[in-house]
Amino acid sequence: MNEKILNARELAQVKRIAQNVDADYQSVCKLNEKIKELTAQRDSLQQGIDEMEAPVIRKTGFKSTDIYTKVIVPQMNPDGTAKVDKNGRPVKITKYVLRYPDTIVPGANIAEAPADNATPAAGSDFDKDAEQLNTPTL
Repeated sequence: MNEKILNARELAQVKRIAQNVDADYQSVCKLNEKIKELTAQRDSLQQGIDEMEAPVIRKTGFKSTDIYTKVIVPQMNPDGTAKVDKNGRPVKITKYVLRYPDTIVPGANIAEAPADNATPAAGSDFDKDAEQLNTPTL
């Protein structure tokens, strides 16, 4: 390594530069600490998501977000204006709608049919519940 000999003027320039960038160095150090904390928090949340999604992925091969779509519907007054709450924020309803209307997920085994003796009588509550489950509402 070559030695550099600095004169008094060059040392003063380097000192001034060190003083000028010190605040930025401190900011970078603080941001690096925040990044470490946020990364740890993100990893923890991702682990929780992965644990919750594991049974869905095992059964369907897809994540729940691939099967359902989040739909935010703004509520409207009869005159066509948006409803607002007491704080003046718009009122919205969040719904999760099936992407596949017949609840047949691509890749799912659809060859399975219910046993004949397990079929409920026509007009039973089961038929009405099945229609409600298969009909996405907005």
